[in-house]
Amino acid sequence: MKTLLFASLLGFSTFLACGEEEKETGTDQVPSNQQEDEQDDQNAPTEEILVNPFDQDVTGLQTNFNVTHDGLTRKFHFFVPSNLDADRSYPLVLLLHGHGGSGDQILGLNGKKAPYKVWLDIAAREQIFVLVPEGVVSPDDKLGWNDCRGDTATNPSTNDVEFLVGLAEAMTDTYPIDEKRIFSTGSSNGGHMSFRLAIEAGDKFAAIAPILAALPISSKCTEPDTKVALLLVNGTSDSILPYNGGPMAGDRGEVISTINTISFWTDLNQNDAAETIENLPDINNLDSSTVVRTSYEGDSGIQDVTLITMDGAGHTEPSISEQYSGIYEGIAGIQNHDIEMAEIVWEFFKDKSR
Repeated sequence: MKTLLFASLLGFSTFLACGEEEKETGTDQVPSNQQEDEQDDQNAPTEEILVNPFDQDVTGLQTNFNVTHDGLTRKFHFFVPSNLDADRSYPLVLLLHGHGGSGDQILGLNGKKAPYKVWLDIAAREQIFVLVPEGVVSPDDKLGWNDCRGDTATNPSTNDVEFLVGLAEAMTDTYPIDEKRIFSTGSSNGGHMSFRLAIEAGDKFAAIAPILAALPISSKCTEPDTKVALLLVNGTSDSILPYNGGPMAGDRGEVISTINTISFWTDLNQNDAAETIENLPDINNLDSSTVVRTSYEGDSGIQDVTLITMDGAGHTEPSISEQYSGIYEGIAGIQNHDIEMAEIVWEFFKDKSR
């Protein structure tokens, strides 16, 4: 079994990685003879090769790659756009799943509705690199991220900032990615983790777009000191993440309000601009939800702060093309169908640069 080694550019750790080519079935099944080979190699010396897992001449969606970070196997997918110009560099977007989700789930590879699936169309159209890493098994046996919340019982204890930044930098080393145009977005736990990336590795990210997330009251993160553009998307009727702040459902910690999160971030970005409020078109009047965009335009793009408020919506990402079932809405709350989340986020990201 050949193992690939690459050092994190953070200088904190190394990754051991092995990749599989994308399978048409989209499954992670391993042929029996490969399983036997892996068992035979468990006690064999590791062959160290100074390359990283992205060192492949591929385009399109690549699935089911694994890296070992701090002794844990971490799975990820990634997307490489085609027809790249040798004289250009291109943006990179990290997509972070929510607690209990997965890389397959966030991209709809499990056959279910997935608003983040739209990112693959945008990435092909706009020539964007996409990285879809996966969290680790948490105390509740679900995949999750170690975000800034210090009072949640469901998060793992992994160093996910190091893992995500190191993986992104390895990808940047391999492909023509613009280091000044790296972004992160994700829902719920993935949104909270995007906040942590901006707080503790803000010099690596031009903008973040947390969805269904807010800053914690009890934070275990360091104090942020770097301007990072912010787009926040929250619903006023979210029963898991209270829009006005307070305890999250399921012993997931306590958060400040959405408005106070925006206020904190405008202060961080030294943005004292007056707000601009825009009522977006209610193109679907059957979803019992409308959208308001509140923007604070900074002196530079990196200082921009924007809030998308989904009035009446719950703990669901807005989407026109990827609409959840009524059963799902009965659990998570109403899904807004007036905007396409991925398109709104890319519209915010596309002109941002560090």
